[in-house]
Amino acid sequence: MPGLSKFIVGAAILASVMATPARADSVVKVSLIDKTGATDMSQSMQLGMGMKGDMNSAKMGIGINRKVVDRGKVRFDIVNLASTLVHEVIVAPVIDENQVLAYDAAKTRVDQETIQTLGQISEIDPNKSASMTLELKPGKYVLYCNLPGHYMAGMWAVIEVK
Repeated sequence: MPGLSKFIVGAAILASVMATPARADSVVKVSLIDKTGATDMSQSMQLGMGMKGDMNSAKMGIGINRKVVDRGKVRFDIVNLASTLVHEVIVAPVIDENQVLAYDAAKTRVDQETIQTLGQISEIDPNKSASMTLELKPGKYVLYCNLPGHYMAGMWAVIEVK
């Protein structure tokens, strides 16, 4: 009967593991989009977060499949759908969508010295994918591309962590 006792012990272990609810990571699918291909990004379109610009005129964007996720480990699965442009994704905490991020007009980029970066994937080539997982607390977070001109062309999105 030694085989039977091993079976019972194994079944008990399996039952205890199955009885413990497993909490899956939240997954946010992120699409990096440009509507124009290579374009002159030297002139700001004033479409940064909180600027109340007409996002219908955005030349670029970040699409997300979920705007609200559970706190804890959040995995960002990122795909660059651009035909020719390299993009990046930076994640930073924000107060809300009305917050205007500090912007360096000379460099046509968000001033990253003024905002806490929690994670970043740089230089995602066209038609390539990347992934990052961050431990996020309740609050709001902006995902943005900070390559010159991209943020002001509409490359940002906000998620809420509950």
